[in-house]
Amino acid sequence: MKRRNLLKLVPALVASGVLPPSSVRSQALNGGSTSRAASFGMNLAPVNYWTTEHPFKNLALCASPWRLQEVNGPYRMDLPLPPATAEGYPTVVPRGTFLETFLVFTPYRAHLGHTLSVTYEGKGVIEYLAGGELVSRAPGKDVVRLLQNEAPVIARLKSTDANTPLRDVRVAEVESDDPEPSRFRTAFLNRLSSMSVLRFMDWMETNNSKISRWDERPVEARYSQAEGGVAIEIMVELCNRLGIPPWFTMPHLADDDYVRNFAQLVKTTLQPQIPVYVEYSNEVWNGLFEQAQYASREGLSLGLSANPYEAGLRFYSQRSSEVISIWEDVFAEERDRVVGVYATHGVNAWTSEVVLSWQDASKYCDVLAIAPYFGGAMGNRDNAPTVSKWNLDRLFEALAAEVDGENRDYIRRQAEISNRFGVPLIAYEGGQHLVGYSGTEHDEILHRLFAEANRDPRMGDLYRRHIAHWREAGGGTYALFNSMSRSSQWGCWGLLEYESDSDAPKWRAVEQMLNM
Repeated sequence: MKRRNLLKLVPALVASGVLPPSSVRSQALNGGSTSRAASFGMNLAPVNYWTTEHPFKNLALCASPWRLQEVNGPYRMDLPLPPATAEGYPTVVPRGTFLETFLVFTPYRAHLGHTLSVTYEGKGVIEYLAGGELVSRAPGKDVVRLLQNEAPVIARLKSTDANTPLRDVRVAEVESDDPEPSRFRTAFLNRLSSMSVLRFMDWMETNNSKISRWDERPVEARYSQAEGGVAIEIMVELCNRLGIPPWFTMPHLADDDYVRNFAQLVKTTLQPQIPVYVEYSNEVWNGLFEQAQYASREGLSLGLSANPYEAGLRFYSQRSSEVISIWEDVFAEERDRVVGVYATHGVNAWTSEVVLSWQDASKYCDVLAIAPYFGGAMGNRDNAPTVSKWNLDRLFEALAAEVDGENRDYIRRQAEISNRFGVPLIAYEGGQHLVGYSGTEHDEILHRLFAEANRDPRMGDLYRRHIAHWREAGGGTYALFNSMSRSSQWGCWGLLEYESDSDAPKWRAVEQMLNM
């Protein structure tokens, strides 16, 4: 039986007791269920040094890479780095310079307590400044006090030893009573525990990725995971800890050997009862990203269409089938664990028609995924001058009309297509999309309006209405975008803005829908 046919039977099998109600696969792929509770996935926010979300107990995993600075010179990010270990630790500090890293950058750090321990192997001298100060020092261990200011906690490497360089740096909370045995913070795990799938698009730094070979992948032993993507082993560990399926987005340049090795590592390390979602890159329909431009070039060179956009869509479909085929081959007798994702442009139903009808898509596609965002046009160059003059009441009036009108209509059109092709409809991303772009991102008035709207209780009401329309159309798992990030000119994507932001209306709305 094809997986997509099995998926249609899941709700009935659960109801009859053939499958346990806690079946991970049923939670992840249930579309059109009679259950009142919504099925949500989560796009995890990027792991970078300016993050407001700290997933790891070892805070160094979110630290910035080491940057070389000149004594008495201005701050630079472009000076060539000295020799370093494979894990990213400098083996020499050139004369007249030092190296710096931001251990904690966000000003929102009340969740971290007052004191950090910095442990390390090897020889070296570190000083701490700006948002932190040294309290005590012993061999291989420093104790650092977090100062009551918004400055980043900076570690400055003054010297090291080429034979035994300072390495294996770990930064942890001294006062923490977190009983969690894994590398993840309990608060982070708790926020994700009700999700049906975890999408790692940003953890993998999928957009515009340069990775093509297996030896270019991020490794677990690196000083920080905040540049170049998070190691596969860490993503798998998180999903094993929570019992939640991962959603991996293969780099668009990845060769077959990379895909095969990735699949083999996941098969070997992911708990055997957990499915795995596999998607080729991210938004290959979106010309803003290099992966879309690459697909168009490849599609044209292969003669898939004379139209550059259609050629790109067909190449995307074709390469998706090839990638998923490799995963199925690796999983062999467990191939039913592999969920083949084909993602298209939500507002453009034609893209779904093209992708699903091309070559072997019908053989490998298990779900059609779209991003049913609302509010995306508010910040474009045509609308922004008018919208920036609105108050919140006028903005919410327009958003409500969109959620109940155009947004609901295109969800229905995509649901009709997914039904016709016999695959469930899910959301790879979604939520509000209030952001300036194409020149309007620097409009401070527009940004303040959008940020205030995201903090308004009415935004939670809109999420509930939007998800109700999604479910009425037969939509299945909805992967929200994203877990946590601070509002800025580049968007208000986070359901939460920072760790103690528990009353945020978007997050509260999701919690309520999960517990209905």
